[in-house]
Amino acid sequence: MSARVAVVTGGARRLGREIVLALAGAGYDVFLTNPNAEATRRAFAQMECVIVQDLFLNETAKAFGTIFLPCTSSFEKDGTFMNSERRVQRVRKAIRPVGDSKPDWEIICLLARTMGRGEFFAFGSPEEIWEEIRAVWKAGAGISYARLDEGGLQWPCPAEDHPGTQVLHAERFPIGERAALRRVDYTPTPESPNEEFPFLLVTGRSLYQFNAGTMTRRTKNSLIRPSDVLDVSPDDAGRLDLGEGARVRIYSRHGEATLPVHVNPAVKAGEVFATFHTAEIFLNRVTGPHRDGYTGTPEYKVTAIQVTRA
Repeated sequence: MSARVAVVTGGARRLGREIVLALAGAGYDVFLTNPNAEATRRAFAQMECVIVQDLFLNETAKAFGTIFLPCTSSFEKDGTFMNSERRVQRVRKAIRPVGDSKPDWEIICLLARTMGRGEFFAFGSPEEIWEEIRAVWKAGAGISYARLDEGGLQWPCPAEDHPGTQVLHAERFPIGERAALRRVDYTPTPESPNEEFPFLLVTGRSLYQFNAGTMTRRTKNSLIRPSDVLDVSPDDAGRLDLGEGARVRIYSRHGEATLPVHVNPAVKAGEVFATFHTAEIFLNRVTGPHRDGYTGTPEYKVTAIQVTRA
């Protein structure tokens, strides 16, 4: 299943004397996926209009949605995908769209037209959109649909006769042949274990469910892994008298969740691991607000918690 691009936009607009707060999100279950779910809830509670555009009615739409716009899956639309190795590839529709769902680009164009800005989104096909992209993006100027029909291309690809760039920074950096390196000093996390919160929770993904599970929890993958579990080392499980499948309550400085235990010898004593795709468990109620000072990345991997029997 191909990954889908997530776009979130928001803003405030003054209508007469009134300011309307609105947010539109596409392809991303913000509420279930973001850390520190309570902070996300407070932010959404201030919104007067929340538009959610996705394949399925996700947790953000259920809790806060004003308008839901059903969009098509990867298999129901044409266009291009770009992966993390900078490779642009063609995508072709394999099946007809289900129900009244539409491709993301078409929904956005229809929204723009409804809001009186249709002239800025007057596209008739994904190829027309791509042509505008490569007209203003020098690194992708040589990646035409005709060339993509023969196979994927990696940018930079500045001209139609350029083969694409398999290895980036082989000879030089974008700024020149040399680049200055800067040392980043280590900053300790405030999420340090102590007597009250003796365990360190690391969150992540599993092979069988993707991220918030908006798509994969609706597949037979859920027969393999039906729920988030808390991976605990055999030493910690023995000390806490926890057997396989025992239900535990975990809580941090930020919130709590209840889930079953999986005794896993690959986990170190003092650390626990869990995924965050099960809405009924909502693990991100436990994770905190802290972010990396340079990248802004949420601190999903470090949360001090307590574990008790449910």
